[in-house]
Amino acid sequence: MKKILITTAILLMSLTADAKVTKLQKILFELGFIQDPYVQICPEDMEIDWDASEQELWAKAQRASDGYNKCEPAKYYKSLIVNYGASPRYKEAYRAYIDTFMNAQDFIMVINEANIYIEMNNHKNDSEYMHLLLLRAVEGEIKQTWRSKERQMEFVSLSLGAALTQTEETPYLLNLQFHSFLDRYPNSYYKNEVLAMLNGSRQMYGKNVLSEARMFLVKRDYPMAFKKYDVILKWGPVVEVFEEALYEMIQYHMELSWILTDKRLLSDFQLNEFLKRDYSTVSTKEERMELSKQTRAQGLQYLEQMKKNLPNSPWTAKAIKISEAYPIF
Repeated sequence: MKKILITTAILLMSLTADAKVTKLQKILFELGFIQDPYVQICPEDMEIDWDASEQELWAKAQRASDGYNKCEPAKYYKSLIVNYGASPRYKEAYRAYIDTFMNAQDFIMVINEANIYIEMNNHKNDSEYMHLLLLRAVEGEIKQTWRSKERQMEFVSLSLGAALTQTEETPYLLNLQFHSFLDRYPNSYYKNEVLAMLNGSRQMYGKNVLSEARMFLVKRDYPMAFKKYDVILKWGPVVEVFEEALYEMIQYHMELSWILTDKRLLSDFQLNEFLKRDYSTVSTKEERMELSKQTRAQGLQYLEQMKKNLPNSPWTAKAIKISEAYPIF
């Protein structure tokens, strides 16, 4: 049955789009049988029409825009860019060229071609719209849910400037940051749009880091979990999961403090293995008790911070209760 559905989808995708085709493709996409039907991967190498006049190329591009192949207009715009670089309509052709890839949702091509344009124009004001298209493409990659979670988060990191590959030696990757646009064009007409995209990436990043912290807690790897929570706390309240992360930071400091002192939670073997892995310098009972006190004190510091800055938050009330639930040794 699955083979029949996939074969039908491939055949239908080769036809002119109509309501039935779009509906079937959408169903197959939602079932996970095909990639997003609205996405077309455009060829990187396009044949240049060396003989056509500028007017003929514009006409061909306009006719191609009405067809089902969303990538086709790009080859005519590329011919205009290559053949008529001195034309008054050069920038218009370049913008239409990149817009074609946006319409096809081939966001990688948008990112690559917009980066080339920005580099050629040395970040001058006429690069502003191209940079905006580049960032829209970054957001497009993030929102393509049919891709892997790893790929989504890779682009989220790039959009926030959190990727290790983003250095002064890779300016084309630095352009993928939302802040790079805001810094270059602080009074841009598109500022609010870029800020909204930035906020969306922040929220995805925060939720993903919170999920990673919880995964480490399943393994009782408290040091790594605390590092993940600390990332969220450094972002502050701009991240929606901030209060939740601060609450869990308090909760698990209290839990760790108890684990270090209460024999009912871990056997001697489990406790020794736990200490050996994460706290190798702790060997005696006295050192364990001291570490427990320090851990609890750190949790209480986070609690005071929460009570001071978020007095009316329901997470603060829960944090107070959880701090009282664990005994003091």
